[in-house]
Parts: sequence; structure tokens; C-alpha cells
Amino acid sequence: MSARADTGERARVRGRGARAGLFLFLTLWLGYGLTVNSSNLYEFNLQQIGVEAIAERGNFYLEGSRVPELVPRGDVFLHGGRKYAAKQPGQFMAGALAYTLLRPFGVSYVADYPLASALVTFLTASLVTALAGLAVFRLARSLDPEPERLSRPLAVALAYGFATTAFPYAGIAHHDALASGYLLLAFYLVFRVAGARGREGRGEKLRAAGAGLLLGLTLTTSMLPALMTAVVIVYFVTLRRWRLLPLFAAGALAGLAPLLVYNAASFGNPLLMPNVAGNYSDTFFRLDAENFLDKLRFYTRTVALYVPVFAVGAAGLLFYPRARRREQLAMLALVAVLLVYVLNIDTRGGHQYGPRYMLPLMPYAALGLLGYAFAAGGLRRRLALLLVAVAALFSAGVNLLGALHGSMYSDTAPYAAPVYLSAIARGETRDFPLAPWLAAPFVVSLAMLVYCAWAGRGESASSSR
Repeated sequence: MSARADTGERARVRGRGARAGLFLFLTLWLGYGLTVNSSNLYEFNLQQIGVEAIAERGNFYLEGSRVPELVPRGDVFLHGGRKYAAKQPGQFMAGALAYTLLRPFGVSYVADYPLASALVTFLTASLVTALAGLAVFRLARSLDPEPERLSRPLAVALAYGFATTAFPYAGIAHHDALASGYLLLAFYLVFRVAGARGREGRGEKLRAAGAGLLLGLTLTTSMLPALMTAVVIVYFVTLRRWRLLPLFAAGALAGLAPLLVYNAASFGNPLLMPNVAGNYSDTFFRLDAENFLDKLRFYTRTVALYVPVFAVGAAGLLFYPRARRREQLAMLALVAVLLVYVLNIDTRGGHQYGPRYMLPLMPYAALGLLGYAFAAGGLRRRLALLLVAVAALFSAGVNLLGALHGSMYSDTAPYAAPVYLSAIARGETRDFPLAPWLAAPFVVSLAMLVYCAWAGRGESASSSR
């Protein structure tokens, strides 16, 4: 093949990938918006209370709303005579930005709480999770042994987007959903810097600063993945791109600045975190064998029942080849440090659908599914792919139930899926405020995604011949 023809083929491959990525993002984002439901909007009202306090009254404390749906019910503590959320403030700040953009269009909590809260959710957690899904797709394309193919990267991204706990929590303006997305996007940008092979142009500088910013925003939004941010920092440092390090650090400081301002204004100390100010010691790390075994049993059970694709994907990370050792070790370390944390704290995270505290791990487990493409061929590989397919389909069905019926599942002992199915059979359905506007665009986007995947499959097959 001539150099010109080779260049043209690479351009066509990039074009196919860009179109598929666009429709993947839209399918995920619109799908999440479709399933934003009344149960989550009312049960997770704390996420909206902090938004209204900032956007309507310019306060970080929560009291003072005239909207009846915005009365705090839990995870709130008194400090200096004011009520504060026992959460990192990033979710409220992101939501306040979205709400401020909506106000000129007449959208407000007092005028129409379901619509306003649904749109805030759609423009925060739904949007960030869809962007994370797009990043998973691009990572998978770069890691795939046959990068001209679209089918495997799309399958990996769809597994993350619709077959993990990312799906039900993308319908809530939730701190852990936002932080998980920020962290994955930071990992993706560091990966892009790693692939630049020593170049330090404008693109690499922006990616380094952006990765730092997103890591700072991760901590501003949730302390759950704090140890994971340290792993991504180490991943960046191992690249030895010292000229980019100041930009990376400056970005991180910019991402942390809102948290420091919030802490100083609310608690008088920029380093005093909300959970410490409120004495929520159940999130503090401690070593205790009985507690460790209790958490191990809980997470083993919930992974098996709600997201078995996680276990299959985590195992798939072991199959990555030597050429991807840095990325393999980084993803395994990300999984390991969060597991060490959640297995050694008192709380499991109450009122949840599936293992919520493992939410930040879902994109890396999804990328682990790609590991089976590197496994040996023959019957063993076909059996592994069958296991992946069964686990992904089961996980997708269970998490679709959670997305449609709500994630505030209080008694986690009974398995939620049959409970939800029984409730739906009795006619106990939810309202979906955005569905009338998003249903048709979702169908069009999904159809275009299927077309891109099918056309790419045919073109890849013909080019390989």
C-alpha cells in the first residue's frame, strides 16, 4: 500500500472512530436522561438542596429554602448554628452552575421541582458519566490489539455505561458518580500524555493541566476515591515529563481551590473536611479483622448479585500484555487501593442499589474486559468470551432495573432486583420528567451508533482482506 493510500486509510479509521464516539456519547447521555426518575429526585433531595442554597441564596449552609421538597432529611450536621451537608461540596457547585444556566429559561425549583432537579441531574452526573463512557471507548480503542475495529471498544464502553452501577447512579446528581467520572477522565488525559512519546506541545500541556484539574475536582467532590487520585498522580510521575509537572500541579490546585474556599468559609479552616467537621467517623480507615471479613462478605455478595461483570472485568486486567504493563499496573493499583479502603471502614454506604462504594472502579473493570482479547485462542478464549457476555447481559438487566426504579434501596439484605420486579408488576412505576423530550433523540442516536458499528465492521473486514 502506498504512503498516500495508507494515510487515507488512517484518516478513514479516525473518522469512523470519531462518529462512533459521538453517537456513543449521545446514546449514553440521552439514555441516562431518559431514566432520571421521580424516586431519585425526591429521595436524593440533599443533592438538590445544596445546589439551591448556592444558586438562589449564595449560601453554603442548607436552611432557608421555601421549596417543600428541599427539606434536609439526613447526612446533615450542625456547625456554628448552621446546617451543612456531610458531603464534599463539588456536587453542589457543579449543580449550581447547571442551575444558573437554566434560570434564564424559567426553570426553577419553586416553579417545577421535578423538571428543575431532573435537568440539573442531566447536566451534571449524566453528562459526566457519558463523557467517562466516551473516554472508556477511546482508551479501549488505543489498548485494543486491532485498533481499526470498533466492535470491542464499543462493547467495552457500553458495558461500563449500561451494565455497571454507573447506570443507576448517572440518574442522580451524586458526588460519587461525578467524582468517578472526573477521575476516569483524568486517567484518560494522563494516558494521552503517555502516548505523546516525549512531545511537549500545546496539546500535551493542556492535557497535563486538565488531568491535574480533574484530580483536584475529584477530591472537591468526594473523598471516596482519594487514594485512587494518588495512584493517578504516581502514574503521571512515572512518565517523567518534568516540564509538564508544574502545569499538572497548577491544575490540581485549581481543582482543589473550591474545596478549600468552602471549608474556610464554612468551618473556619481550609483543611477541615465536612465529614471531619461533622464527626462522621464511620468513613475513617481502621484495621479490624472482623470488620474486614464482614465487608468482604458484603461486597462479594453485592458484586455477584448486582454487577458480576465487575469481577469478570477485574480478572481480565491480568491478561494485558507486557507492552501495556504501565497501564495494567495503574488500573490494578486503582482497583486495589479502593478495595483496601472500603474493606477497612465501618460503613458500607447505606440506602444504595448495588455496591455504591465500588462505583469509581467500574470503568477500569470494564477496560479489563478487553484483556480477554489478548488471551490465548481456541476453546478457552471462546468460553471466556461467553462468560463475559453472560455477565454483561445479566448486569445490564439488573442495573436497568435500578436506573428505572430508583437507587435509594434502604434494606440492602433482600436482593433488590426481585423486589423491584414485583413492585413494577403491581403497577408501582416512576415518573420520568425528561422522557418526552429525550425518547426520540435517544432512538435516533442508538440507531446511528448501531449503523456506525456495523459499517465499521464491514470496512474493517474489507481492509483486512
